[in-house]
Amino acid sequence: MRDPTLRNANAFRPASRLLVERRALAFGIIAGLPLLAAAALNCEILDKPLDGADGITLVAGKVRAALVVADQDEPVVHLAANLLADDVQRVSGQRPVVTNTPAAAPQLVIAGTLGQSPLIQTLVADGKLKDLDTLRGRWEATRMEMVEQPFPGVARALVIVGSDRRGTAYGLMHLSEVIGVSPWYWWADVPPRHREALAIRVPTPQMDAPDVKYRGFFINDEDWGLFPWASKTFDPEFKNIGPKTYARVFELMLRLRLNYLWPAMHACSTEFGSVPENVALADQFGIVAGSSHCEPMLCNNVHWNEKARGLWNYSLNRDAIHSYWEDNVKARGSEEAVWTIGIRGIHDAGMERPPNDLPGRIKLMSEVFRDQRELLDRYVTRKWGPVAQCFVPYKEVLPIYDAGLPVPDDVTLVWGDDNFGYLRRLSSSAERRRLGGAGVYWHLSYYGGPHSYTWINTTAPALMWEELHKAWENDARTIWVINVGDLKPMEIGIDYFSRLAWHPDGLPLGMQRRFLTGFAVANFGEKFAAPMAELLMEFYRLGTIRKPELMEREWALSLTPEEAKQLADDYQKMLDRERVLADAMPHEARDAFTELVGFSVQVLGETGQIFLADRHVQRGENVSANAEQINRLRGDLERQVRNYNTNLAGGKWNYIMPGLVTGKNLMAWNSQVRWPWGEKSASPTNAVAKGNSPAAGMHWRDAATADRQIATGPARWSAVEGLGPSGRAMALQPANLAASWPEDDAAAPALEFDFDGKTGDAEAWVDFLPTFRLCPGMKLRVAVSVDGAAPAMIEVPGSSGAENENGRVRSEAVQDNYVRAKVPLPALVAGRHTLKIRAVDPGVVIDRLVLP
Repeated sequence: MRDPTLRNANAFRPASRLLVERRALAFGIIAGLPLLAAAALNCEILDKPLDGADGITLVAGKVRAALVVADQDEPVVHLAANLLADDVQRVSGQRPVVTNTPAAAPQLVIAGTLGQSPLIQTLVADGKLKDLDTLRGRWEATRMEMVEQPFPGVARALVIVGSDRRGTAYGLMHLSEVIGVSPWYWWADVPPRHREALAIRVPTPQMDAPDVKYRGFFINDEDWGLFPWASKTFDPEFKNIGPKTYARVFELMLRLRLNYLWPAMHACSTEFGSVPENVALADQFGIVAGSSHCEPMLCNNVHWNEKARGLWNYSLNRDAIHSYWEDNVKARGSEEAVWTIGIRGIHDAGMERPPNDLPGRIKLMSEVFRDQRELLDRYVTRKWGPVAQCFVPYKEVLPIYDAGLPVPDDVTLVWGDDNFGYLRRLSSSAERRRLGGAGVYWHLSYYGGPHSYTWINTTAPALMWEELHKAWENDARTIWVINVGDLKPMEIGIDYFSRLAWHPDGLPLGMQRRFLTGFAVANFGEKFAAPMAELLMEFYRLGTIRKPELMEREWALSLTPEEAKQLADDYQKMLDRERVLADAMPHEARDAFTELVGFSVQVLGETGQIFLADRHVQRGENVSANAEQINRLRGDLERQVRNYNTNLAGGKWNYIMPGLVTGKNLMAWNSQVRWPWGEKSASPTNAVAKGNSPAAGMHWRDAATADRQIATGPARWSAVEGLGPSGRAMALQPANLAASWPEDDAAAPALEFDFDGKTGDAEAWVDFLPTFRLCPGMKLRVAVSVDGAAPAMIEVPGSSGAENENGRVRSEAVQDNYVRAKVPLPALVAGRHTLKIRAVDPGVVIDRLVLP
């Protein structure tokens, strides 16, 4: 049964609508099961031949439809048609013919780009296709409909029309997904379910287009996984991340409807743009070229030779650097690209000095902008429209921007997070009027201070939604790019991102459980959907409490005995669930389960158990048994890594998964976990909880358990399932500039909590997610009062952005995923009381609180 909150499936749909497809998915999924997919195109897939006016049979017995693409269409359309034909063969064992003529079969899939395909032009001229004005001029829009007798001798065709080359290709790739071929069929070895017959029903014309213009990811910190795998296993002839690897990356992006890439750029990697085949492949797949915050003008300067070419300092060595940029713009000016402008140091270092002062740096950056834009004006094609440009005020560049750096109006401002998922700022009211708009650069993986996390992906989809949808609400809508490290094992996060970026309003309050259920259905079948979603919900909750890469002895020792026991129980229950699911997996799906779910769950659970066992050792509690457990778990994790690298998919992924190696050699496989072995033993007297905490014996309650909520308008506190250490933090929605209230506004959205107090002074404590103020000039506060008394203004600690990521408050906050504020409650009297938390500023998220 279809979700009643969704629009009528038979309605003609504009862009920007959530897809919940009614279809029989891979592994025999029942039609109507909600799956969050990337395009709002309502296709029903049947396992039997179809002879109705609203559908066609792709394959059934000896019957095969043909896929028709005109010779004049773009390469990516031909490529997508052949990928779809391959996918039909994967599912049914029969491959449809891909042809340029509509007379090849009585039933067809015709795909063409508006204004480019003579096939589509003929259908329009003959009156077979109508009402295409809603498609013209759109970005990556797709229209799909059934057409009767489109050409002589052809009974019926499913016609896919794109407003541009990617719009057409996305329509074809959408069919691949709905017939049951996962976008992760290659990158995670997800097997399709065999079908003897395949038919497609499209009852009415459908149309869709993305909401965020440029959507993509950044391959980064590839030294420990993707680079050794590509150079030693997948492409040993190239001995690096090269065209063979990028072809697989681009195919994945096409299937996920992502269009924008920042390629690998560490010193170990061959520069993407230096290999002509890379550039040609990107164009063939319709991928928009890009480069990271420290690679201006699509130039990766990591191998810049200062001895031969001079310092990487524009104030001292302008001519050499300018010549370097000019050569690259000449070479790559014909590409569809977003050109990153500005300058930083070599690789990911800060700007070189001099100049040493902010006015001098502003002046220099302005000169850089002027010179770079002159090169773009001179050499870059206008085939793809105005020359797209972005400026990323990341790390030390943000203070330069905030000090008054003028950025040209048509350049997109790309706001960065704090490397741990919390956006540092978004556009002010004035900045939102800029022609270039804004975007975000966000991390699923990070290498740097205060500590790295590049091993597995424990970032909850709910946090992705809370921060990225906040960006959407605040007009950051032009570019979304996420750092995915080695790409594996970030699959679930990448998949969620692709669907969220396609239509940010299509995932109300993140819909984490529903997404995870749909992901499990699409990749493993309905039988496993509920238990796998439950397992992943717990995995992300425990990963929010502490990422394995951020675990350390001090963290374990800071836990109270009750917290440590609860965590130990939760880790074990999660591991038990994983083993039950793993044992139940059919043989052909076990590798995919390990890659997408099992390995990461094992790493999180067993790493947590290692540190909790070490906690007992350091406290002198059952030392021998706990030391033995640590050795057993260490051995099991090492076996898990070996299995991943040598056994999965017959050794396909050898060298891609970092192991437990520690030491000074950064090129060694290194999980970056601060393992307890080799550390000096701690004194049990140091095993104390953090200083900024309530007294022992006080009880925390989730903010979602509020006794009452007050909301007089559309704004309200909303529980976001999967968000925060509690797994259901309360976010103030909406989170935009309009959602703010005076400090004394009694009608502001509020949460009320009842408690029994004693006579005397007391205190409450509130855990907030460590979010930042929306933009400069704002604050991030709530008003807290008891029994109607004058409220106290409580500002979220560290939210001003003044402290850098290595400062104490932010360093602890990003590892804990909360910041804690004390609320004095003076002169209470014994009896029943009500504490009210009232909204003041947008962007606040409350996770837990403790009352007297």
